[in-house]
Amino acid sequence: MPSPETDAIVREVLAGQTEAYAGIVRLHQRDVWRVAAALLHDAQRTEDLVQQVFVDAYLALDRYVPGRDFGAWIKSIARNLVREDLRARSRETRRMGAYRDHLEARLRDDAAAERYEERLAEAHARCRERMAEPAARALDLRYAQSRSFEEIAVELGRSVEAVRQMLFRVRLSLRECIEKRMAQA
Repeated sequence: MPSPETDAIVREVLAGQTEAYAGIVRLHQRDVWRVAAALLHDAQRTEDLVQQVFVDAYLALDRYVPGRDFGAWIKSIARNLVREDLRARSRETRRMGAYRDHLEARLRDDAAAERYEERLAEAHARCRERMAEPAARALDLRYAQSRSFEEIAVELGRSVEAVRQMLFRVRLSLRECIEKRMAQA
């Protein structure tokens, strides 16, 4: 349902009063949260996604048509981000399953498993040594210290989305490096 209050806030934000955007968040956060939580069933992922929805909506605010239902518009952004997230996680789950199957096959023989683990640890150490400091720091914060994306973003002075993208690229790079080293050995 169209909301004159939301349309007024949108006009203010588009006119340069960016602090007014907090009003949009206040009015629509609960509905966006419900959409994400109902599909993700994970509080941390829901929180991250809700924040991203409001960032994306802010960046696309000039495409919102006043007089239309802003709630429906922003919930469609949420549903699209949830679908993207679920697809990405599904791909990651399939990759990890294939990797786990590969490891299980290699680890059936204890001696071979021990040699493989040593080679893998050596490859991982060599690849980490070649990594740029910000990338290595981000990996350490996320995986050794179990820090959230928000905490890492503050620590590194980057946006949450920049941290997500950096970690994605770093993981890919690290995996490729390890795979290359393992193939050579």
